[in-house]
Amino acid sequence: MSLPRTIIKYDWHHLRYVPLNTFLTLKTKLHLAAQNVALVGIHYTEQADEQSHNTLSWIPGLWRMAGRWVEGTKTFRSSLSLTSFELFLVDKKLNTLGQFSLIDKKFNQSLLWLEEQMGSLDLGHQHLSLKIPYKMTGLHQNLPFDGVDLDLLKHLGAYYHNTFILFRDFRAQSEDATSEIRIWPQFLNQTINIIVKDSGDEHLDTYVILGYMPGGVYAKEPCFYVQSRPHTEVAALKPLPKGAYWNQTDWTGALLPISTIWHLEDQQSFVFSFYKNAFEQLKKALLG
Repeated sequence: MSLPRTIIKYDWHHLRYVPLNTFLTLKTKLHLAAQNVALVGIHYTEQADEQSHNTLSWIPGLWRMAGRWVEGTKTFRSSLSLTSFELFLVDKKLNTLGQFSLIDKKFNQSLLWLEEQMGSLDLGHQHLSLKIPYKMTGLHQNLPFDGVDLDLLKHLGAYYHNTFILFRDFRAQSEDATSEIRIWPQFLNQTINIIVKDSGDEHLDTYVILGYMPGGVYAKEPCFYVQSRPHTEVAALKPLPKGAYWNQTDWTGALLPISTIWHLEDQQSFVFSFYKNAFEQLKKALLG
């Protein structure tokens, strides 16, 4: 008889005020750095699922964004540390196969390092570039990784860490216990899909998306959000917790700007209640 798997408990890290321009400047550099990890998935993994082969996962114990496992002479994965701003290649036993500091480097230099590493793992030499199957604005290969405040970088990591905790708890309380928590390199948003009506075809399922966005898409500032697929009308839904609102402009769903929770002592409970409230309302609207 197998023993039940122990779920490791992780602590919430308090989210403090950071000037928006300071946050977004560092977020841009983080966004570009994450493309190095995503490129491993794009070029070296089997694309059985065209939407997920280049997605990343939050590794809470290491404070890293990690890509998919790749089969070479060794099984390995690439990751980006949000404590040291380094790229890592590790094997299944977490032995370090390669390591590259991004501090005061340029993205082009990280690509040259990655090309060398892939060659050493017998995956063949490819000329890598920022040619990716999605659109991004404001990022280019010569952007310098200068002036990176490691303390602030770790704080940006806390957003992913905290959201990971909330999503894991939410998943444990839902009927859809298999949903994967993903970071999407196009926008650097972190999401989990909770299926509310299984059609037998994942492209036709009815589900609700819980997400965190580090600014620049749904709102200028970082925010927590909830959407549904298919979209549903939100005008008639009940008000959300204080500070949150139903968005009805270029997209429909619930939005909680991060600036509304800085002053709260128990941020974790408040954000979880936001997700739960919006989820339940959207689920009810979807199922009629």
